[in-house]
Amino acid sequence: MNARSLCAIAVAATSLATVASSHAAIIYSGPLDIAVPVGTGLRLWIDLDTFTTSTTGNFTGWDMSLTGTNPNFLTVNSQSLSNNFFVGTTGLPPTINRLDPGFVIDSASGYGNIGGGTMGSSFNMASFVPNSENLVGFRRAVSGQTLYGWLSISLGNDFLTRRLTGIAYENSGASIEAGAIPAPGALALLGLSGVFAGRRRRRMG
Repeated sequence: MNARSLCAIAVAATSLATVASSHAAIIYSGPLDIAVPVGTGLRLWIDLDTFTTSTTGNFTGWDMSLTGTNPNFLTVNSQSLSNNFFVGTTGLPPTINRLDPGFVIDSASGYGNIGGGTMGSSFNMASFVPNSENLVGFRRAVSGQTLYGWLSISLGNDFLTRRLTGIAYENSGASIEAGAIPAPGALALLGLSGVFAGRRRRRMG
């Protein structure tokens, strides 16, 4: 095989790799700073496809909502009981787990009740931390494909001071690490320190 043929093969391989990478990527909202309203009947409605939010009930295209008036917990609900599952545990109440940065979100992550659950401050490993960023993992069905993603919620002194600070998902059906965002030439973890690098393969027990 001559040099010209080898060059042509190399160019073709590079082109295929470029096409593949353009279709498999982490889709990230960018940093958000959106208050989750407090009050009976009030919710923050979230569209995972466009990363838009609303506090109005009949929000077209919404996928999940965040709500709660208790200082000790926050509830996440799915628009479709068959679409969205959250990394957590079943039971009463069904709980949503707080994930370490780098936790691998995939088919084996452990999902709780269909349609939602409660983020709380006293659920052992699931406990959320005040005055901190808290990561939540989810999976969702889109056009017959399962996609994995995360969202980040910043809490103040309790669950009555809460803000949505970021959303991301992997658009090819591959796994995603909690907090992972696209970065030029590499993968980053939501501006978090490299001290978590050794814990990226950790799963919830």
